[in-house]
Amino acid sequence: MAVSKGLQTLKFKDALVSTVDKPIATKELISRLQDLHNELSSLDQDKVDLKSLEEIKDSLINKKLLKHSNSGVQAFCACCLADVLRFYAPDAPYNASQLSDLFKLFFSQFKQMGNPDGPFYHQQTYLLTRLAETRSIVLITDLPNAETLVEQLFDIFYDLASSGTFSSKLEPLVCEVLSEVIAESSTIPTKTLKLVLNKFLANTMVMKKGNTTLPGFKFTLEVCNANADKLSRLLTQFFSETIYEATKGKENEDTEDDKQDVSALLAQLKKLHTLALELWKYVPEMLSSAMGLIENELDAEDEKIRITATETIGKILAVKQPRLNFAAAHTDTYTNWLKKPLDKSPHVRSFWVKSAVQVVNTNPDLAAELAGGLIKTLVDSDERTRLTTVRELSNVSPGVFVSRLANKSIMSTLGQLIREKHAEIRSSCLQLLGTLYNTHFDDIYKEDSVTELLGWIPDDVLKLVYINDKTVNAQVDHALFELVLPFELDDAKRVDRLLTVTEHISEKGRNSFHAIVKRQPQMAKAVSQLLTLADMKPADEVASKIDKLINWLVASFPESVDCRAALKQLVKLNNKRYFKLIRLCSDIETDYKTIANCTKELFGKLSELKNIKVDGEPSVAPHDMLFTVKLLVYRSSVIFYNQSNVGEILRISKDLAHPHNVAAQDVLENISTVVPEVLRANISTLTQEISLGEPVSVKDLKAIFQFGKKFPEVITTQNSDEYVASLKRLAVRGSPAEAKYAVRLLGQLPRTAARNAAVAALVDEIWPLDPVKDNFNTCLATVAELFLTDLALLDDKTKEISTLLASQILLRNSTIGDDDDDDANGWIGPDELETSKDCLSKILAVRVFVNWLIAVETAENAAQLAEPVLKLLTSIIGNGGEIVSPKTGTYPTPKKYQARLRLEAGVKLLKLARYSRYNFLIQQDLVNKLVLLIQDENDHVRALFMAKLKKNLTLGLISERFYALVFFIAHEPHNVLREDTKTWVRSMHKRKLKANKNELLFEKSFVRMLSMLAHHQEFLELLESARTTSDYTAVLSFALTYIGLALDLIANTNNVSLLYYLASRMKQYRDRLTPELSGNMYLVSDLTQYTIKALAKHKNWSLATWPGKLSLPGDLFESIGDSARLHELAVQSFIPESAARTLDELVRDRTRHLAGTAAAATTDRKRPHTDEKPRTAKKPVVVEPQRRSSIQRAAVNYNEDDEF
Repeated sequence: MAVSKGLQTLKFKDALVSTVDKPIATKELISRLQDLHNELSSLDQDKVDLKSLEEIKDSLINKKLLKHSNSGVQAFCACCLADVLRFYAPDAPYNASQLSDLFKLFFSQFKQMGNPDGPFYHQQTYLLTRLAETRSIVLITDLPNAETLVEQLFDIFYDLASSGTFSSKLEPLVCEVLSEVIAESSTIPTKTLKLVLNKFLANTMVMKKGNTTLPGFKFTLEVCNANADKLSRLLTQFFSETIYEATKGKENEDTEDDKQDVSALLAQLKKLHTLALELWKYVPEMLSSAMGLIENELDAEDEKIRITATETIGKILAVKQPRLNFAAAHTDTYTNWLKKPLDKSPHVRSFWVKSAVQVVNTNPDLAAELAGGLIKTLVDSDERTRLTTVRELSNVSPGVFVSRLANKSIMSTLGQLIREKHAEIRSSCLQLLGTLYNTHFDDIYKEDSVTELLGWIPDDVLKLVYINDKTVNAQVDHALFELVLPFELDDAKRVDRLLTVTEHISEKGRNSFHAIVKRQPQMAKAVSQLLTLADMKPADEVASKIDKLINWLVASFPESVDCRAALKQLVKLNNKRYFKLIRLCSDIETDYKTIANCTKELFGKLSELKNIKVDGEPSVAPHDMLFTVKLLVYRSSVIFYNQSNVGEILRISKDLAHPHNVAAQDVLENISTVVPEVLRANISTLTQEISLGEPVSVKDLKAIFQFGKKFPEVITTQNSDEYVASLKRLAVRGSPAEAKYAVRLLGQLPRTAARNAAVAALVDEIWPLDPVKDNFNTCLATVAELFLTDLALLDDKTKEISTLLASQILLRNSTIGDDDDDDANGWIGPDELETSKDCLSKILAVRVFVNWLIAVETAENAAQLAEPVLKLLTSIIGNGGEIVSPKTGTYPTPKKYQARLRLEAGVKLLKLARYSRYNFLIQQDLVNKLVLLIQDENDHVRALFMAKLKKNLTLGLISERFYALVFFIAHEPHNVLREDTKTWVRSMHKRKLKANKNELLFEKSFVRMLSMLAHHQEFLELLESARTTSDYTAVLSFALTYIGLALDLIANTNNVSLLYYLASRMKQYRDRLTPELSGNMYLVSDLTQYTIKALAKHKNWSLATWPGKLSLPGDLFESIGDSARLHELAVQSFIPESAARTLDELVRDRTRHLAGTAAAATTDRKRPHTDEKPRTAKKPVVVEPQRRSSIQRAAVNYNEDDEF
């Protein structure tokens, strides 16, 4: 090779183009081209004398070579031309036409690269390598047919990639070539752009199918990453045009064809969004401009476009580990997307929720920012959005939910949604909260943050029972049995969880829990009867009994599921295995593990249609069957209080150092009340401890007592001398509570000589009673119980006891109160009461008197004995607990003592009312005084007395005349107590009507309440003031509060005429209690009639004349026999004309509240009246000074303390 002036010159001199004179054989031509190729490939690009190439470059571009029929000629020619371009770079030694032909030759060679075994594959590879190294390929971008060439180039290589035979080793070269072309092209053909971008769309399909590679996708990635800025502009233009078409289409959807076009355009728009998502995953920089267009779509008028944009941005945010921070790179778009929970369309809001949850699951770091929006959708006005939010939140990993998403607001909102009226929302929310609680149980009550978020869940779930709705109760059951306290075969873990849950629920929640476990015996009995009948031979009588039992069972089941059909089909299946499994579950003697295994097998089988089909019968859905049987089994099985749990609970109750010791004692106490049968195996352990003189808790004593009430024969066997001696010792030297149950246990024993001698010795030991002794209260507690168990031993001591308790305990104070003490809400709790000797002495004194009366109820002189006791209780209540005279020198009684004492008097009065002999002696004026306790100034007194009142009424222990008292909750300042009582009234009213559709209990109680209202001390004072000042606003408003509450709770379209009738009938009677105050009663009657009329109008109720005839309660009302007087009362209004406007406004406001809608104007409604003659003012009636209620608004703990 010659070198001139430091430059290399081409040595090759042979001709390459055939002529007529000098033809060149193909084989020779190939040989020459191969030699040329070898020489050219060895030359350095920057050291070649271009003049030496002049001849050869022209020969190579000759069409005889470019279009030669021999593949080898074309291959070597292409290689040589590639080197020529390399030497002349960056300029080309050819014109546009020649370059166009040259690249067509190159392209033809590229097409053959799909065959690695081709004879000229090496040359084609060389060609590609040279073009990539020298970037000569960019010359096509300057040619007139550049777009065509670019299209061809991309098509060739993408086709090669799809062929499956293209070498992956060459892909980097192709990527480099294609990237250079895109970079240098002034315009990129739309077809080529689509080819590149479509790979992103195709890749989504490949990934969904589980494949890992997509042919050509690597080309697309490299091209886009290398030209992100340029392609970003093109992408934006592409998006704009498509969105414009979509928007344009939406404006003209008049015809069916137009609607189809619009649908197609929207589909195209979704493809663009899918493309945007894929670009974000792989080349997020390309979306720098296009994202603004998607942001605009968030505010588009069309709902579907907004949904698509919302979904897309959500998916983009859900991409794991993106190269860019979306919120930082596209702040405006992100901010706008966060506002979608406020979109006008509920569908958009729902789709935002779904997107947000996806983001939370994949990128938990964003959860805190999304929480605000999710709170908004949880309280959305549209129930579908609320439901979607709860369901989607259920898809969040519990760990992520608690650690990243949950906060006080979200959990509080979820807590409210479990009371949602929409059943699906409530159910989904319960499932979500239950799952969170179950998953994180091990951390709850150990980590403050987790406890704050989740610790309240069981309590709020259990409180739902108070709603008294069948569907809600079923949902509570499923949440409780499957999530809060799910099956756990490890005894220690299971009991630990049970005690942990019970010790962290409120009194209200605990009462609900007790109610749930308490229903088991009755349900188990019904299930047993049903299965027994199902085993009998078919007969009409059997079928009738089965139907009645099924109807009874499903009466408490939700109506949303066809439970009746499910139970009927279960019976028809007559599957002995199913029956056996259900029997085992509902048998109180079945151990826990057996129940767990039975439920697992039973539920599994019933969930399959093939296992529940009955030939020739309509099929019941597996869901309905499983739902019904689950509910049946959960409610009839002893799961929580199973005998397998008792041993561990008992062990913990004895371990004073155990953190669950108190909870274990509480549970054990409840077990002894609800299912004492499960204690049978362990009761001897407790009695043995007593016999040995070992320490026992009050709750253990109570458990033995409750067990003994149901199984006295078992306790009888424990009648050992040591057992009796230990009980006697507790009755003398134990605490007052221990003494109480010790005497009760002695009372359960057979009256053997040894037992009687021990009790007689006990009396001798505590006698005489001495207030100075340290064990005085223990002795009092013992005496109180001895009246009920061994009255004869105290017969000769009653006078001495009465004198002592009255003169030294109740009418004197050992502890003197402070005159300046203004803490009306002060209280002595049950624990403190044990150490407050003087206060406890007074309470025990009251208990002694009441137990004495109970013991002598059947005696001839019972009424005579009761008179001073009832007077004592009346005095305590009427005087606010202060019955100590200032003259004694021990005045005043401490405020806390007074509160405790008046509560005790009220509770004991209710207890005496259980006995017909004493109920007869409790006159209405004494019942009226109980209103003072319902409206007591002390929060604890109000709450605890109302709890006792409701309990006695619910169980039917006291007369129905006490029902009227509950309406005086109207002024209760604490919403919880007021709403609980209102719920109770509605529930009882519904229950009574269900039992007897003609039941008029609450209607009669309503008229009783009106009479009591007319005697209410505050009403009397306000009325007196009104008559003095002629301003009736206060008294009318006061009375309307009670009337309105009562109507709100019991009035309906069926009984409104009766209520009106009863109110009007009051004017046909005079006040029996205070005849001279009958005018006050008539005023209340007129006010009530006016209110009922207004309410009926606003509720569109028909107020017809009630067809029946009812007499009003004789103990309150005295009939008027004078017909002239009756007529006069009927037409006379006892509400002064001057108060008409005030009355109209007050009633209108009250009925608007009761009707739940804006009330129509009632100013044009005339109040019935007659021309009233001037009346001579009556002499004021002298009324004994009475204690007035003074309700203070303060926090209160509504725990109902049992007697110690």
